[in-house]
Amino acid sequence: MIFLITTNNIQFSLIINYINIVIDLKFKFTKGLINMKTNKIFIILNSLILLVFVSVNPIFAHEGATGVIKERMDKFKMSKTMMKQINVGLRENDFENIEKSAQKLLSWSREMSKYFPEGSDVSPSEASKNIWLDPNGFSMAIKNFEEASLELVNQAQTENSDTSIQAFRNLANTCKGCHQKFRN
Repeated sequence: MIFLITTNNIQFSLIINYINIVIDLKFKFTKGLINMKTNKIFIILNSLILLVFVSVNPIFAHEGATGVIKERMDKFKMSKTMMKQINVGLRENDFENIEKSAQKLLSWSREMSKYFPEGSDVSPSEASKNIWLDPNGFSMAIKNFEEASLELVNQAQTENSDTSIQAFRNLANTCKGCHQKFRN
């Protein structure tokens, strides 16, 4: 049996090890086996190691991805960036940025389905087999994303903060709903 070591497996193991080390240090500290200064140093060092690994992990998320899987992952990375830019735009009432970013999401929604050919659910893809088992449900999820993106474009054009925020929330909910059903 072959065990595929992924960054998620490594990250999970690191977190478990970190928790065990902290518990062990707390035990040793309460029993008087180490002093307060040593305890703090170990916890700080382990926290930094964990923080560095978790921060670097997204860099390796696309490691090994090729072809349509890599293209799809890159598109979703762009999508995540656009959502962050919209969030900043909403905080700053930058409706031009909101509209521009929402327009990119709208374009992505209109081409998304072609990035999910059958058989493209192999590692490192996070695509769930449900995409191909429930193609109508997946098409509907994409359509919901498209409609929500268009609504955000339209609301950004009105420069109404409240309706733009609500449209953004609706858009984010389409992402969340799709990921829950169609992403591993």
